Amino acid sequence: MYLHAVAVPPTQHSASLGPRVEHILVSDPGKLSEVIATALDLPQDFTKELIRFGAVHWCPVPPVRPGAAIEGQDPQEGGLTRRNGIARINRNPGHSQPQRARADVHVDTNAYVRVHVHPKRFPNAYKVDWKARIVHAAQEFVVINKPPGVPVVPTVDNILESCLACTAQAIGESSPLLSTHRLDTCTEGLVVLGRKREFVAAFNELLRLPGAVQKFYRALTKSPPPTGALVHYVTVGKREKGLPAHTEVHGSAVEGSQRCELEVLSVHCTELAPCATALGWPSPAFESLILLKTGRTHQIRAQLAAEGHPLLGDTMYEPLASQGHSSTRTSQGVEETSEKDPQCLCGC
Repeated sequence: MYLHAVAVPPTQHSASLGPRVEHILVSDPGKLSEVIATALDLPQDFTKELIRFGAVHWCPVPPVRPGAAIEGQDPQEGGLTRRNGIARINRNPGHSQPQRARADVHVDTNAYVRVHVHPKRFPNAYKVDWKARIVHAAQEFVVINKPPGVPVVPTVDNILESCLACTAQAIGESSPLLSTHRLDTCTEGLVVLGRKREFVAAFNELLRLPGAVQKFYRALTKSPPPTGALVHYVTVGKREKGLPAHTEVHGSAVEGSQRCELEVLSVHCTELAPCATALGWPSPAFESLILLKTGRTHQIRAQLAAEGHPLLGDTMYEPLASQGHSSTRTSQGVEETSEKDPQCLCGC
């Protein structure tokens, strides 16, 4: 079954494996793929694929991980091993920060290795004509119409199935492109990807200037949200037992919250295609044009759900809203540098 974890394209079993993360303290030096194969009793061809996927992170000195179980380490000896490693290399704190392995490098005794044995997979990456998704290509940047179901940036365990990597491959670049901003994995819309670090720095500065870049989204809901401004306060990354990390919405400021604002510019009734109604979505539904004024994580999804209008197909925030939790998910995002009404980029 382990071969399904790195099958290209993913098989029907790839997504059902569940997360598995292993921690290794290297006892015998060698190639990274050999060390992992020996420690976890896995075929070396498979561990090489995990490295290619970006699912392996390592550092020369073990990080401080209270309570973590590291394969091959006696907890009582952990502190001594760390001190010895620091003394052997130097006191550079970066040597105890795990970095993604870019190649099958040599690792020495007492190095720390973290292995994501079952990388999270994104099958949509193989269903997309990435060249056709390129809206504009320049020497410094590329604009793409991001497809739904593919993350903009790599996940911690998968560098290959991302917009940065797939677009780079489509234009013949050997390394992934650079991120300037993000849309949620489930969201479709225009994204600007950098080809040069100087452009990324300049574009990020532009994003910080009020009104320099306007962000328009189209969102589909079962009921019509009110037009006009919506202002809330949100706690990003809220963790509760039995629930995924999510954005929690508050009507007024609470400790640690951030102000968020959007404006619903227009709402109109729309008939859904058969592929949408086959999923159980109601037709007609309501499509809103939204101007995003702040950029908090899951902001549109969370705010609309908190107002009683969760986005159709949102498997996170629609259930949370129905359970009385304030939070949301799935919109069609468009970034524009003018006030022009953006094209709807529906991914149905």
